[in-house]
Amino acid sequence: MSPIRAFAITLRRDDVLHFLGYPAGRQPAPGIERLLAAAIDEARSLSAPRAAWRRLAIDAAPAIELDPVPAEGLVVGLVTAGRAIEDRAAERLAAGDATGALLLDAAGSAAVEEAADRVSAAIVVELGGGDPGSAFRVDDRESGGGHVSCRISPGYGRWRLSAQRALFDRLPHRELGIELGQSLLMTPRKSVSFAMWVGADARPLSGLSGCARCELETCRYRREARA
Repeated sequence: MSPIRAFAITLRRDDVLHFLGYPAGRQPAPGIERLLAAAIDEARSLSAPRAAWRRLAIDAAPAIELDPVPAEGLVVGLVTAGRAIEDRAAERLAAGDATGALLLDAAGSAAVEEAADRVSAAIVVELGGGDPGSAFRVDDRESGGGHVSCRISPGYGRWRLSAQRALFDRLPHRELGIELGQSLLMTPRKSVSFAMWVGADARPLSGLSGCARCELETCRYRREARA
């Protein structure tokens, strides 16, 4: 089990626009742009990304409801951006500022997604598959990393959401401040649970999420693969 680790993020404007539903190349109106810039600055100050992960033997895959693949093992983990961004968004909504709440919510989604990418990069480095400088440049997709698959999460593709229980049993979720509700959704909402195959026959990735390989074609959050 890894210790609880903190991660710094940049919180990229384009990623926030993505979670707001803006198509690539489309820009918000000037009034929204000013509010967006303020929301991103506020989200940066409120975010507190933390994560933990552990390596499992390959024969543990069925216990977390994954079909085994030719691999040496698994890494499972949890990452969160913390509660502060979504708490502030809830305050804005309660005060009647729906736009401000929406912008902060999108910034929180971008924050935890970037944090999860950085955690994935750290795992690649920890397993001996890449150099730390390149792995933590999240936009560098060809860092020459090792044999670690893309990050997958319960509820996407064929991995059932019910796997959340088994993941939480194996990870220090309380120390991270993450709880699992009866609906199997996490609190704080800006949290990600994931698995990565080790030694799998997959493209080595340093911090790239699984959109390029995911089979869920209708996902509104699908991102274009970057060359």
